[in-house]
Amino acid sequence: MREEGGYIMKMQVRLNLYERGIVDSLVEDFGYTASQARELVVQYIEVVRKLGGYDSCELHAERLIQAQKIGMSPNAWLDRIGLIERENYRDKGIPVHTKGTEFAVVR
Repeated sequence: MREEGGYIMKMQVRLNLYERGIVDSLVEDFGYTASQARELVVQYIEVVRKLGGYDSCELHAERLIQAQKIGMSPNAWLDRIGLIERENYRDKGIPVHTKGTEFAVVR
């Protein structure tokens, strides 16, 4: 939902096949009604799309339920993802100094 001119407008979101799979999992595996499941996926749609479709729908459904239970808002989750991405970008790994270093194979 977003506020526009003092009115709250619901966003119309078209779910792709993967996102509909998450809805189905929420219904079939976790006992949500179809409308509750769709509402949860739409609420976290930016997070779902940021994380991509790498994991199973069931695992992603479980994550959404957990986020909702602990009160993690979609914006807080996106902020956390951004922080992790920035940390990974800065991390250059373990510095390798090979000049003047001898390596031994130990058995």
